[in-house]
Amino acid sequence: MKDHHLASIEKLFHLKYLCLSSSSIHKLPEKIGELQYLETLDVRYTAIKELPSTITKLQRLAHLYVGRDVRFPDGTIGQMHSLEELKEYGVHSCEQGKSLQEFSKLTKLRTLKIRLVFYFLRVDWQTNQVSVDKARQAEDWYSYVGTLLSSCDLHNLYIEGSDYPLSLDSWLPPAPCSLRKLCIKNPPVYKVPNWMGSLGNLVVLELVMLCVRPEDVEILGAIPSLLFLEIATAGGTNGRITVHGSNGFRSLKYFSLEIYSCGTALEFQVGSMPNLEHVRLKFPAHKSRCLNNGASSLGIQHLSAISKVEVIIHGNCESDDSNYDPTEDENDGAVRGVARAINGAIMTLPNRPTVTFVTGGWCVRFERVSFV
Repeated sequence: MKDHHLASIEKLFHLKYLCLSSSSIHKLPEKIGELQYLETLDVRYTAIKELPSTITKLQRLAHLYVGRDVRFPDGTIGQMHSLEELKEYGVHSCEQGKSLQEFSKLTKLRTLKIRLVFYFLRVDWQTNQVSVDKARQAEDWYSYVGTLLSSCDLHNLYIEGSDYPLSLDSWLPPAPCSLRKLCIKNPPVYKVPNWMGSLGNLVVLELVMLCVRPEDVEILGAIPSLLFLEIATAGGTNGRITVHGSNGFRSLKYFSLEIYSCGTALEFQVGSMPNLEHVRLKFPAHKSRCLNNGASSLGIQHLSAISKVEVIIHGNCESDDSNYDPTEDENDGAVRGVARAINGAIMTLPNRPTVTFVTGGWCVRFERVSFV
């Protein structure tokens, strides 16, 4: 009999923590609402598809972990007043996105992870076109998220799963804003909004961007408490991403930059990121033109506090090499030239940071999508 092991679970009246991780569990019993002392419920690795409506009776429930396919009965979210953390809330349709408005009723909510389970964009790959109606639905959904950010006292917000580029300009977080961690893995964002530079408590930021502009770098550098920054992008404006040696990024300790497409030159200027300890760079270099102006050291020698360097170069290598040594590479290719230049720059730093090179044969080709 399915779920027989959950029979009489209501007898565990004083239970505070419940973790279920069996794929043989398909349903929570209605009587789970009688666990009045339950504070943490984790059903992520089960076959449960919907929570019972009695979940609202768990008035001490602070931490709820569910799979992205788990659905909430209508009207239940706004009644879970003790909820502090929810991972991950799956949105299965544009209509369901309106349910995000219920989160504004949860005054104790601090951590929220949202996973979009459906696609806004259904591209006709023969015409490379997308429906304007779908684009409007995406923008409506993003507006709900922006309202959520302005109405809740969130500390950590994660958004994943969309395929439609996001504009953050309309999001207006309160000042001061309590947000400490913001991770938008997908959708990709058009640009960094001006308000992001005033997020005085933001420590961790992860973004996927269509293109990194000089203005974006300036705004990001103005975030006073930022320690961890991770960016993935197709490239930079006019084929360049430059980190100036101004007053920006004064607190940053970790920086990761992944460049998907060829033709972007990265440069750290003198005095840039003065407290950076760990840098991770991932970019294609199957030909010298992949770095715009050819192989260079990227200015890594200007990162004065650096102690660890990771470089992943995707080129025309026949096989992946997770322990690549440019000094032993006898091939006169772009990967070797870039790796040697970077390695030589690192060796000039007095604290002699550790360096790891990884090479591979991967390259990404982007195509333009038009809207009709």
